[in-house]
Formats: sequence, C-alpha cells, structure tokens
Amino acid sequence: MGADSRRALVRNGVAAAMLLFCAVRAMAGLPPIVEPPTGEYRHGKFVWIDLVTTDVREARRFYGGLFGWTFAETGSGSQSYTLAYQAGFPVGGMAERQPSPDQKRHARWIAFVSVPDVKAAATAVVARGGVELIAPRRVEGRGDMAIMADPDGAPFGFIDSASGDPPDYLAEVGDWIWALYQSPDASSAAAFYQDIGDYEVVPDERFPDRRHFFLVAGGYTRASLAQIPPERTGLRPEWLYFVRVADVDASAARAAELGGRIIVAPDPAVFAGRIAVIADPAGAPVGLMEWEDEGGEVN
Repeated sequence: MGADSRRALVRNGVAAAMLLFCAVRAMAGLPPIVEPPTGEYRHGKFVWIDLVTTDVREARRFYGGLFGWTFAETGSGSQSYTLAYQAGFPVGGMAERQPSPDQKRHARWIAFVSVPDVKAAATAVVARGGVELIAPRRVEGRGDMAIMADPDGAPFGFIDSASGDPPDYLAEVGDWIWALYQSPDASSAAAFYQDIGDYEVVPDERFPDRRHFFLVAGGYTRASLAQIPPERTGLRPEWLYFVRVADVDASAARAAELGGRIIVAPDPAVFAGRIAVIADPAGAPVGLMEWEDEGGEVN
C-alpha cells in the first residue's frame, strides 16, 4: 500500500473515531457491558461494537427489520446514544453524527477488544506503526476505552470494561458471531495483532493458495485475518463483523428490500455459500453468516 493511500485511510479512520468520540462522551450513565457485573475478563475477545451513522432512525428501521433488533435511547440531541438489543440482550450502540466533507465512508461499525490495560495496549500500537485516534480515557459506566488505527489505517477499539466481559457462547441468530480482518499483507497484519493482543496466530490450512490466519486467545478463536487477492484492487484493509442469520440468501435479499446494498452475494464456492456482505443504507458494511449449530461454544 502506498503512503498516500495509507494516509487517506488514516484520515477516514480519524474522522470516524472523532465522530464516535462524541458518542463516547454521551456514554456516562449507560448500563455496563455486563449486568450484573461479574469482574470476569476474556482478553482478546471483541466485547462491544458501535455504529457511527448519519441517521440513527434509518439505522434502527434497517437493523430492526433485518435482524429483529429492538432499541432504547439515552440522552438527547447531540448527546443521544442508542442501544440495540437482540432477545433482550445488548448487542451494540449507535450514534448519529454528520461526516466531514472529505469523509468517504458515512457510516462504520467499530468494535472494541478487551485488554487488561488500555494505555499499555495503545502504546504498543503506536510503537508498532499504528496511530492513536482517540487517546485512552475513562468513560463512566463503561471503563477505560481508546480508538486506534493499525499500520494499514483500519480503526478498532480497546476497552477494559468496568463490569467484566460477556461470556463465551455460540451466538444466537441476530447476534454478532465473527470478526474478519482483510489485508494486502496478512502475514504482517497477523504479526501486528499478535504483538498488541497477545494472540496465538494459527495458519488456516484450508487456504493453501493464500495466507489466512486465526487469532486465538483464552482457548477460543477470536477472529481471522485474510489476504486480499492482488486482483481485488477495490478492497481496502479493514475489519468486517458478521451477524449470525438463519438463511443467508433470505437475509441478503431482505437487506436489499430494506434499502441496503449487497456487496458480496452468497457464493457456493465461498464458505459453502453461507456468508454474504451487505451495506446498510448509510454505507456501513456488515457480514452475514449462516452457521450450523454443531454444539459447543464460539467467540
């Protein structure tokens, strides 16, 4: 990736992070991630996710119609923040902010990884070529948080939850089930995240023709890293998060009916046709994954 492309990605990440920071300021008084608090931590797990969008009302209509989520709003005006629920359990937050004129992405999901020390993790990111977008700070009711960009310019967050982390479980339909990072150099990305997240990096032998890795922590596979094929010049380094659905074809079609866009349609040659990627009406990409429940726990 050239220096100009990387700077553009970082600028977009900064814009998204600054918009999310406005929402973070409104988080005081929100319920903790885990209630009642347990004080149990699963470092390396993605434990929270926020959507920054230009129209929360439209996002609620879209995600409610697609996944059956329900919503509750706290605060008002520029300090409003919306919690999304699936079957009564929180699955993420939403904040409405208008983008800057030069911001290409108008909406984005940003997920937070559990770490024992947010300041130390942020320092490690910078030392390894990443960028601190939002410095570590204490958010009342939530814990310590920071938003970073990796060396490719992709934003992600750190959190040390004040109440503990969610347990490991197999996600229900309508809940987040997977995190995928795509990079033009998956080996370098794997080395970076291994260092800053204390992950074990395990090669995925199912893809002998290209580099693909799993990030493992606490005995669980937390995410995967995939190599972007050279011919896919339109793909950029970024995190993509997947929601479990009962029928990926029906869910992709429903997303289009609700005003979204199908970016990657289900393909029998890719994960047996059980994944798709869509964009919501404001442009935020979301993965859809159809998962056969074979018992056990994931995430």
